[in-house]
Amino acid sequence: MIKTDLFRSHFIASQKVSNKLMIVFHGRGDSLKPFKVFNQELGLTDINYLLLNAPRKYRGGYSWYGEPPYEADGVKKVREKIFQLLESLQLQGWDAENIFLLGFSQGCLVSADVALHYPRKLGGVVGVSGYFHFFPRWRTKLNKQNRQTPWLFTHGRKDDVLAIHDTRHGVNKLQSEGLKVSWIESDKRHVFSEQDYPVIRKWVKNQMSSLNSKTIF
Repeated sequence: MIKTDLFRSHFIASQKVSNKLMIVFHGRGDSLKPFKVFNQELGLTDINYLLLNAPRKYRGGYSWYGEPPYEADGVKKVREKIFQLLESLQLQGWDAENIFLLGFSQGCLVSADVALHYPRKLGGVVGVSGYFHFFPRWRTKLNKQNRQTPWLFTHGRKDDVLAIHDTRHGVNKLQSEGLKVSWIESDKRHVFSEQDYPVIRKWVKNQMSSLNSKTIF
């Protein structure tokens, strides 16, 4: 189990004993509730899940940060809370290198922002139908450790909420800095769809296999 007072959360234990953890960030106006069967949908039985609710109420759901021009301050505030969560998790025995971040839409931006600024390597970052907020001098926050964090982004060409070319441009910026970013395009709209599951499942399995091989040798 995981204890935290920083966010309203829900923990899903892995079916097999595992030291791997995936923290899931929902989109704006949503909550953790639709993700309570995410372990079954994703089909990964050897990883634990920590579902989080965003801190701000928004149209029957929750939001991670406010609308522009208040976006930047909100992103920084939620980043600080997630940093606190990550530090707390490590005190509870979860190594940063075994922690994955997965976010949809607004939750994708949160996941990406944390990975860009967190000083340690994470197990991986998965962004679905998301976007970025690049703060001034964001490149200076990169170091030898967090540059090693692997990334996966999926996005739909028919997305009518977040244009794919903006996200593609953000991915290109990350790749230009030498970050290990996998980019998958499809014909979907602004949804977390069934076609995302096998892509994410395969990618996360590969990252976990790599982590396990390092542990053995």
